[in-house]
This record gives sequence, structure tokens and C-alpha cells, in this order.
Amino acid sequence: MHTSELAISLPLIPANSGIHGDIAIGLVLYGCLMLGMSLFWMRRVKLASDYLVAGRGLSYVILTGTITAGCIGTGVVIGATGLAYQHGWAGCAYPIGLGLGTVLTGWFFAGSRRFRFMTLSEEIVCYYGGDRAIGAFCNVSLFLSQLCWLTVQIMGSSRVVGTVTGWSPQACVVLAGFIIALITIPGGYRTVVYTDFLNSMLLLSGFGLLWHSALAQAGGFAGLRQSVPPDYFSFLGYASFGGLKLASLILVLVLSDVADPGRRLAIYSARNETVAKWSMVTAGSLVMIFSVIIGIIGMYAWQMNPGLTTPDQALPWLIIHVFPGWLAAIVVVSVTAAIISCANGNATAVGSFFVRHIYPLATGRYPGRPVPVARRALVCALIVSTTIALHTSSIVDFVVKFLPVTMSGLAVIILMGRFWKRANGPGALAALITTPAVSLVVIFNPALATFWGYPAIPAVCAGVLAQLVVSSLTPRNEIGFAETARAMSRERESIEGKSADQSFTAPVSHLSGANGQAVYPTV
Repeated sequence: MHTSELAISLPLIPANSGIHGDIAIGLVLYGCLMLGMSLFWMRRVKLASDYLVAGRGLSYVILTGTITAGCIGTGVVIGATGLAYQHGWAGCAYPIGLGLGTVLTGWFFAGSRRFRFMTLSEEIVCYYGGDRAIGAFCNVSLFLSQLCWLTVQIMGSSRVVGTVTGWSPQACVVLAGFIIALITIPGGYRTVVYTDFLNSMLLLSGFGLLWHSALAQAGGFAGLRQSVPPDYFSFLGYASFGGLKLASLILVLVLSDVADPGRRLAIYSARNETVAKWSMVTAGSLVMIFSVIIGIIGMYAWQMNPGLTTPDQALPWLIIHVFPGWLAAIVVVSVTAAIISCANGNATAVGSFFVRHIYPLATGRYPGRPVPVARRALVCALIVSTTIALHTSSIVDFVVKFLPVTMSGLAVIILMGRFWKRANGPGALAALITTPAVSLVVIFNPALATFWGYPAIPAVCAGVLAQLVVSSLTPRNEIGFAETARAMSRERESIEGKSADQSFTAPVSHLSGANGQAVYPTV
């Protein structure tokens, strides 16, 4: 059955006139709770390490909650639901990619916790013997990537604000940016982990109720399957979405986790390596299970109204036109919790990167008072991200085009540095140049864009090949991982006030192999 036929037979359900009040009450209560928690922890932030890495003492339960909430943001609740509205089970690919990437990152990279890094850029530089060019590229590109992710969260928040107020999209974007700033800035990562733990409970409970209601009203899986196009129920919706596009989407999301400063910030903030590893694995598994809920919600929205002009409207339309007021309020609060959690993580990563890398790059020294500098940096970052959000429309299109250009090259050099001892600085630079170049060629070439769908696969393959060739033709790194990490620790002294000797839980002799080559810790 075609979309046009269903659009005639299924008229729009009139909106519940009292629903806006229920939603507004729920959001006001949620906002007050989040602001209160942020102000509470703001008074207890004593050191820069409290604000930037939560004191590096987070437990398994708290860390699992904050990682789960950080995974399920705008891209999942708005973008992936819209993708499921368009292509059925293909909507699951978005959270599956993020969940799988989180599991793999925890499994293979949790050992970085023992080096007490503050940012992902520090870890990357250690793979390449402290190469300054690699460091400068990573510092700037990772900082910009978090600005772009903040843009995504602001876009999602504006959808929620628009659902409640009916205001213009521009006004909603500005208000969403202000709300995120109000909750995020005061207490830093110390606040984020506790608010995100609460947010994860809210969003899982809210979407659990939403899943039950949607499936019941759709007539179960059988009723849902009969009412949507057959291609929607193919494996991960590949028959509707396209096999190459599906593979590209999952690949780019897995790689985005590998190169995500927010995931690494969670690892660096863990109590120990074991906590870092298993909290990431648990959270990633929960997100992959959560993907089923996203697929059902998107297809249920299509069943109820296949005539939406924009796929991103799927969840907001259900909230306003289908659900009773109490359920709509719970769902909106859950969506808001998810988006705020991701925005919190992105914002704190921006603050850490600015204090650790961008400020000294611009001034030649570290800030004397890191916490106020980080807060001011967050204010500027949210202004910039809000401005970008005012000129961006589709969330999924933004993500799948932005990530291959900015993040895939970083993921390539992280994986190559981690698993291939021959990888060196010149090879990494070749990959960092080649990957975004190939991405842009695919994006702007209509024939290639039609064939590949998204540029992730050719870009990553080209980046890996470039690094293999250049690294094989140039000398090995002269400085090992552990030695570089120890130098990084000394650089952080002015920020954290700790000596270099306190920076590791294992001596250098346990971390370096023959000829000074670093042996990455086994988790």
C-alpha cells in the first residue's frame, strides 16, 4: 500500500486541547529539579578535576546511568524515530550503531583509565609519540566536533519546546540553547553524572510506557506489520533504506563512539579500569535493546499518519495528537531528559578541551583559574551552537554528513594507533587528510552520493589505506606510549595540582615493551 493511499484513509487525529498544560507542568517540574541539582553540585566543586572529570571516582552504577543517558540523545529520540517512520526497522540502526560503538570502546579502550587522561586528544597523541601536528589537529577538530554535537542537541530540544509552545522554530532554538546552558554550566561534569543517572531512569521508564501504549494501540507486532509497507519489516529495514546506506550509517555511528570525547570522558572519570569497561559494555547493550522501542514508535507514527512532511515530526506529532495528557507529559520529560543528558556531556567535553588545549594554544599558558574559564567557554560554545542550529533542518542528514567529514579520520587513527604498532605520525596525518577529502568528494558528487548513500565506507577505507602506506614508508615512532603519557601528566599539573608521580597506577616498566615501544594496557 502506498503512502498516498494511507494518507487518504487515515485523517489526522485532532489535538488534545488540554495536553499543552500537562506537558508544560511536567517540563517545569523537571527543569526545577535539574537546576536544583546543578546548583547543589556547583557549591561542592572545589577543584578543576571535580568540574572537568568528576574527581575520577565514579562508580559502576552511576557511570552506567550517565553513559546510557548520553547515548540516547536527539539523534535517537527524534532522528532515529523519524528514520523508523520513513524506513521501518532501519530506525533501529541508529541506536544499534551507537550501542555497539559504546560496547567496543569500553572493551578495547577502558585501559586508558590508568593514565588519568583528561581529554581524548591526550590519548591520541600518546599513540603517535607526542607528534605536535597530530595534537594540534585533534585539539581543534575534537573541540569543533563537540560544538556540532551541541548543535544537534539544541535542534532536538527545540522540537520539544515547539511541541509545548507552538512558537516559531527560531524562537524555540534560542530558548532551547538557553535552557541547556542554564542546566549545564554551573556544576560541570560532577553535576552531569548525577543528573544523567536520574535522566536515564526517567527516559527508560517513559519510553517503556510509550512502547507499551504504542504496541497495544497498533494491534501488536502483527497489526503493526500489516499496516506498514512490507519493506519496513526487512532486516533492519535494508529493503526500504538501502543496504549500503544502512552499513554506512552503522559504521559512522560506531566510529563516532570510538572518537567521541564524551565516551572517553566517562572512562577517564571512572573509579578504575574494571568500572570503566563494564559500565560502557552494560550501557551500550541497553542502548541496543532500546533500539526496538525506537523502531516500534516510528512505525506506529506512520501507521497513524503517513502524511507528515518532515520525518523528525513523528514523535512530536504522536505526543500532541495521539497520547493522553499524562502520557504525553511523561514522554516529553523523558525526551527532554535524553537530550539534556547528551547536551551535558558535549558541553563538559567542550569545557575540558578548551581549558586543556584551546586556551594554551591561543595564549601559550594554562589558565590560572580553570573552572571560571571553562564556564565562560561553555557560554560561548552554546551561543555558537545555537546559531548553527538556526540554519540546520534535518537531524539525521546533519549527523551522517557531518560525522564522516570530522570524526571518521580521527576514529581511523585511534584504531590504527591502538592495534597496529607500526602506525606513526606521518601515516596518521595522511589518514586525517584523506578521510575528510574523500567524504567531501562523495557528498558533492551526485553520482557517488547516489551510489554510496553516505560517505563513511569509502572515506574510512581510503583513510586506512593512506595510513598503511605512509606509515610503512616512514620511520617508526621514537617515543613510546607510556613516556608520552607521563609527559602529558606533567603538563596537567597546573590544572589539577597533582604531581606526575601520581598519574599512573602501574610503573612504566609494566607498560613499555622492547625498544621503548608502548604496550597498551590489557583490560
